[in-house]
Amino acid sequence: MAVGGRKESFHKIQPTDLTRVEVDCNYSNVTLLGKGRSSKIYSAKDEKTETELVLKCIDKETSNKMDFFREFHYTYHLSPHPNIVKSYNVAFDTVKSYVFVQELASEGDLSHIVKMGCLEEDEVKRVVEQISSALEFVHSKELVHRDICLENIFVYDKDFKKVKLGDFGLTKQIGTLVKKGNQRIHWSAPEVCQALAKEGYHISPIQDAWQLGILIFVCLTGFFPWSCADITDYRFNEWIAWHKRKTNKLPRGFRAFTPRLIRLFRRLLDPKTDMRYGVKEVRKYLSDPWIAKTKESIEVPFDEELSVHSPLNKRNTKLIRHSSTRSASSTCYAMGLKRGSSARSSASSLRAVALKRNNSTRSAIGKGI
Repeated sequence: MAVGGRKESFHKIQPTDLTRVEVDCNYSNVTLLGKGRSSKIYSAKDEKTETELVLKCIDKETSNKMDFFREFHYTYHLSPHPNIVKSYNVAFDTVKSYVFVQELASEGDLSHIVKMGCLEEDEVKRVVEQISSALEFVHSKELVHRDICLENIFVYDKDFKKVKLGDFGLTKQIGTLVKKGNQRIHWSAPEVCQALAKEGYHISPIQDAWQLGILIFVCLTGFFPWSCADITDYRFNEWIAWHKRKTNKLPRGFRAFTPRLIRLFRRLLDPKTDMRYGVKEVRKYLSDPWIAKTKESIEVPFDEELSVHSPLNKRNTKLIRHSSTRSASSTCYAMGLKRGSSARSSASSLRAVALKRNNSTRSAIGKGI
């Protein structure tokens, strides 16, 4: 059913009655793509228009109707931006779920690609430029995304010339007081990590800026810089000591980067909220080199839990820059190393396998929504 219109206020959310729909009667090739905290994502084909699309299904048992309409409302009203996933003006419910409809990203989300190896420098810059543009638009509407991560960035071509930000389930208005919830701890800013379990904190765009900084690091290395932005994490403490100029020793994970990129990290990953860069400042660094070409090899003391494809990586992996193609099954990746055709083919094959289901399985999935 059609709900609302684009001229409505970004912040005026009005729940309405939803039409009950039997998924198998309206959609074919229903295939599970992924699961979230309280949602499931399916690809499907609209029987009337023969369009491949995505059904985002919010579980009724773990979410209320107002939460569903908030996410649907913000997703739909933000989607005119070219770097935000397009949402259609269609929402309905089933026995188990509230559902709305979005476009399908042909290359899946960024997590599947980064798990095959870190991106090239130019690819990371293309991703960051587009996601920064999307976030600037979100912030201009007095909203904060709050969940910037690989899984919420969707890819539409193999060269990363078209990527989009999605999943607005945690999006809130700037200044909103929220309680610490089940957020992605590796991605969270210090003011979020350090909040007590029942203590609230205020939503701010600089929390998106922090996550954007983590995104840049992860795309270039395949690792997180630390487990948690809290003083209990010794890797984060190394960053704090360097950031406060208590030591000149740059944390090892950052040593393959140029001074300009390190400067950007210093600004985006500033523990002091009043000193942290906003998202728009990232544009000033996109024309600079990010990988130090003189760094032939570096010792990166990452633990396996910091890998985006944990637990495959080994500890204290040596990352060596060279020109040969990365193996798709490799457990460590050279920083800035080009992904060759074999890695791309393997990544595409894995995504293809994930999408292919036999008809009986698809039918069973559809009935379970």
